[in-house]
Amino acid sequence: MISSYILGFFFALTISLLVTPLVINVAERFKVMDRPDPRKVHSRYTPRWGGLGIYFGFIGSLGLLYLLNIKYFRTLLSFPLEKLVKDVPTPTIMTYLGGIIIGGTIIIFLGMIDDKKGVDALTKLLTQIIVAMVVLQYGIKIIGVTNPFSGNYIRFPIIVSTIITAIWIIGFVNSVNLIDGMDGLAAGIVGITAITFFIVTIFQIDMQGSVAITKGLKLVALLSACLVGSVLGFLRYNFNPARIFMGDTGSMFLGFMLGTLTIIGILKTTAAIALVIPIIVFGVPILDAGFAIIRRLFNKQPIMKADKGHFHHILLNLGWSPRRVVITMYCISAVLGVIAIILTISKG
Repeated sequence: MISSYILGFFFALTISLLVTPLVINVAERFKVMDRPDPRKVHSRYTPRWGGLGIYFGFIGSLGLLYLLNIKYFRTLLSFPLEKLVKDVPTPTIMTYLGGIIIGGTIIIFLGMIDDKKGVDALTKLLTQIIVAMVVLQYGIKIIGVTNPFSGNYIRFPIIVSTIITAIWIIGFVNSVNLIDGMDGLAAGIVGITAITFFIVTIFQIDMQGSVAITKGLKLVALLSACLVGSVLGFLRYNFNPARIFMGDTGSMFLGFMLGTLTIIGILKTTAAIALVIPIIVFGVPILDAGFAIIRRLFNKQPIMKADKGHFHHILLNLGWSPRRVVITMYCISAVLGVIAIILTISKG
């Protein structure tokens, strides 16, 4: 089991390291470049589409694990999630993975188009809703939550489950997108978040009474390890001074991945703090996104309109260097991650 996590991480890291330079060349050839403007921090034309390096690192690692016939991975994917119903195919862990791959691929294409020629806010939102509906069909949904005060499990009606799942996924997608404003910022924070998800999930595995939940957690742990590897490989070229930006291609994909991983794993556990853990871990982007919405509503600006009021902009205006800002926000995210891990262990 542990060897699968390690292999997944190193496969993703290696592929991302190798593919990202190729993406730089492709982005330059197709003129998918981020132009400097007064709102942005960088001062030179920089290739976008960096999210493709992350995507191929993630997908490629899973493909290698499967093709190399890693026994643990194939056995995990074949585990049935529900009892067999006559004439109805039994969904397996592979069903979850299929939903993630399909939904993630749609998000990637949306991001590529947006990075190349721009996509209006309404089209983006509608596509994100479609992606949420797609993964819902593959069983990735928030069906309920444990009451942190009484410990009772509250099961949602189907319509409520659908709405909450869509809002959850779209919220994560746009939170990463909003925080992606400096070299290495979004990639580093997502990497720290994914590491925390991995550790929290590992601790949760032995605390569950349901085998199905346990198997789902094992999938989340493996996917988190692959996500960390692919992000770190990309960060090699994205840290200040960046040679490439992840663009909406990468930010939306990473947000989608974090949203779906929490639904499959942490939110399905029996822990009373399950709902709180992802919010704590991803606290910096969530707070930044929340303040951005409030700020734009107060200023009577469109919610999706970019501005220079984000946390990193404020620190830059105080005279901090870009690297100092990014590293400081890494440290804050790491501290929040440690808090989430301690809560998981203490409340387990």
